[in-house]
Amino acid sequence: MSRRQQLRISWLAPLASLAFLACTVPIDDLAEDDELVETLDQAATVPSRGSATTLDVASWNIEWFGMTSRGPTNETLQLQNARDVIKGADLDLWGVQEITIVDHFNSLLQELPGYAGFLSNNALVTNGSSYYYSTEQKVGIIYKTSAVSIQSAKIILTGNDYEFAGRPPLEIKLTANVNGTSKEIVFITLHAKASNDAESYTRRKNGSIALKSYIDSTHAGKNVMVVGDFNDDLDSSIRTSQPSPYANLVNATGSYFFPTLSLSESGLASTASGSHMLDHHLVTSALQPLYIGGSAEVYRVDQYISSYTSTTSNHYPVIARYSLGSSNPGGAQVFLNEILANEPGSDTNGEFIEIVNRGSTAVNLGGYTLSDAVSVRHRFPTGTSLAAGKALVVFGGTSGIPSGVGNAVAASTGGLALNNGSDTVTLATSSGTVVDAFSYGSALSSTDGVSMNRSPDMDASGSFVLHTTLVSSAASPGRRVNGTAF
Repeated sequence: MSRRQQLRISWLAPLASLAFLACTVPIDDLAEDDELVETLDQAATVPSRGSATTLDVASWNIEWFGMTSRGPTNETLQLQNARDVIKGADLDLWGVQEITIVDHFNSLLQELPGYAGFLSNNALVTNGSSYYYSTEQKVGIIYKTSAVSIQSAKIILTGNDYEFAGRPPLEIKLTANVNGTSKEIVFITLHAKASNDAESYTRRKNGSIALKSYIDSTHAGKNVMVVGDFNDDLDSSIRTSQPSPYANLVNATGSYFFPTLSLSESGLASTASGSHMLDHHLVTSALQPLYIGGSAEVYRVDQYISSYTSTTSNHYPVIARYSLGSSNPGGAQVFLNEILANEPGSDTNGEFIEIVNRGSTAVNLGGYTLSDAVSVRHRFPTGTSLAAGKALVVFGGTSGIPSGVGNAVAASTGGLALNNGSDTVTLATSSGTVVDAFSYGSALSSTDGVSMNRSPDMDASGSFVLHTTLVSSAASPGRRVNGTAF
């Protein structure tokens, strides 16, 4: 029996059951550092990634949050920046990791009107304080009270405490209510064993085996979502010449789906100093049809937070979106379909972004915007309409539009400025609501003149791949991937 098991307090379970009848953790009842809250400065502006019509979920490791001797040392500034990221991103549900000081976390909640949350050692969590002591790294949840209500929470896989580095996952049963539709979801947030040595790799691998076995036996057929710092990649391991320790889940395609696998395959990184995707989202097959294809994103908030890695975290938030109402909603369905970031030659006017309306009705694009990771690059003028089943292409400049491509316009700002290494392309409404977004890495943008295209073509749930993996041609702006007209 481990030291934490010996410390288990049996009377927490009935307390948790009673407390969760209220469905949320009242912020007024949480401990607060009033002096700290009062010293916070003016907020940084972090652009929204949320939408009123989708369930927007993030995982974020907020490095040693609240611990002055580890990670960022200015805890007031770290709290301020964390507040600005969460408030600005405007997402519904966050799984957080590496939260160290409880009072600091409670002070963060005080700065987030409309949100509530709790950590893995909270009295509301069954077995919480038995496995998480006050000054160690903890996992937790932050959520919009208007979109999420809580039924219960508990620590799971306690028999695999060693495999999870003394941080067994936190499981929360919740109800998500977005756009008039409710879903019961089993939400799990975890923080896997770090490091690339052989023992740490084996512990992650065994933890993954235990996680799959638990979900298969306990939650078969249910809506299960797992987010967190997995501390390893999905296409290959951070341990040299080893497969991903999560290969058992990656390969179980009929039962599990990683929205973040496409980010791994694109060569993106979720940490500031590394070259791998360590932070992931995993869902069961019951939730997979609700995932909005291409919405998984490494949100590079370091563009908006000064000295981000030394003041806030060495991890970036990783986001994914879900449509709770339907996997194939009627009406207009507009999404990014083809992107050319690495123009032929050196004329950036040849960069382009193609959007498609796969729905059954036309959509008024007036005021919609296309942005890269830095700023808005094109705003569609009033009166712009995209008919059902049609495409519209925005090029960097007029001279880049090929002869015969009539369904194309030039970027209103004079260029798209797409990065050839990695970047994020976002389509948003006039009010700033994200319609679709895709983050790509050098694997999809390093070849001159070759675009990235949905596979299957015109499928919002399809992954982006190099155009040349689908057909021999390098790109097909304004036309289907096979060259035929929309």
